[in-house]
Amino acid sequence: MLDATVDGWRIETTSGYGAFLSASAAALTPLELALERAGVAEWLPDWAQRARRVDLARDLAVMRLDAPPLAAAWVPDRDFAAGLLYVLEGSRLGARFLARQVRAADAALPLAYLTHGEDHDLWRSFVVWLEAIPKVGFRTDAAEAGARYGFQYFSDAFERLAPSPGNLNVRAGPHVRV
Repeated sequence: MLDATVDGWRIETTSGYGAFLSASAAALTPLELALERAGVAEWLPDWAQRARRVDLARDLAVMRLDAPPLAAAWVPDRDFAAGLLYVLEGSRLGARFLARQVRAADAALPLAYLTHGEDHDLWRSFVVWLEAIPKVGFRTDAAEAGARYGFQYFSDAFERLAPSPGNLNVRAGPHVRV
C-alpha cells in the first residue's frame, strides 16, 4: 500500500522527491528517537551505523527544505522494537531501487538517505541479530505489533504529507545543490 502511494509521487522530480524526503523524515526521525529512548543501542550494538536521520536531514537541507513537523513515537520494549526495526531495516532494500530511479532522473538530487549503508550488508547483519534473540520469553505478538506500528507510522506520514498532483511536475534543476 505504501509503495503504491510513493509510485504516484514522481520522485524523479524535485517536488516529488522533496515530498518523499519530507514524509520519510516525518516517520523515520521520531521512530529512531523512540528506539534510542527505549535503549536500542544496548541490544543492537551497531545501531549508530544504522541510524539514518542525520543523512535524511542533510538531504532535506541540500534541497532547502525544512524538517517536517514530528509526531511522538513510542517503543515499549525490545520485542516491539525488533518488529519496528524489521520495518526500518527492510526499507533499505526498497531504498536501493529508489536511489537508482532518482539518480537516473537527476544526478544532482541528494541521495545520502537512500544510499545510507549501501557499502555494508546491514540487512544480513540485522537478520543475524534477530535470529540470535533468545526465543524463550520473546513475544512474537509484540514484534508483530512493532512491525504493524512501523508500517502504519510511515503510512500516516506519507498520507499527511502527500504532495498535491499539480506540484509533481517540476524537474530538478541547478537550484538543487549537492
